[in-house]
Amino acid sequence: MKTSSDFILLYLLLTIAQLILCNYLGMTTLMHLTLLPAMVLCIPLSVGSIWAMLIAFATGLAVDLLGDGLIGLNAFALVPAALLRKPLVGSIFGRDMVERAGKFSIYKNGLFPCAGATVISTALFLALYIFADGAGERPFWFNLVRFIISLPTSSALGLIVLNVLNPRERR
Repeated sequence: MKTSSDFILLYLLLTIAQLILCNYLGMTTLMHLTLLPAMVLCIPLSVGSIWAMLIAFATGLAVDLLGDGLIGLNAFALVPAALLRKPLVGSIFGRDMVERAGKFSIYKNGLFPCAGATVISTALFLALYIFADGAGERPFWFNLVRFIISLPTSSALGLIVLNVLNPRERR
């Protein structure tokens, strides 16, 4: 598990940014802004799935403890996103990207494949998060509207995260 110190520092700073989003920028109950799925998607492919799930669990638990009020909710929704990280990257960018443990970025691979990967990862996270958050308390239609509003905004933030964690590289 070899990662650069720049990536680790940026990952920690984005975790702090997620805490700020949770604590101070919660505008409405209909929108959940999250950076976490894009952060997990950007974990280097040289890191194995088990380690990625452990990193996702620790990140989600830290955000739960310091930001959101429900302990384990972010961790519950983030671990499956980490589990499906390599199959998602392999299906969108090609199996050779996973086998080479290459980096992907908007400049290298294009905006639409990166946006597709970010949207799928964010959709998985939000579906699990919103289902677990409103289970038994909120009606299905409220949760559906919350998902529909949260997905484009969180995906747009995810593209910014992807651009920060995987900076511009030469083709």
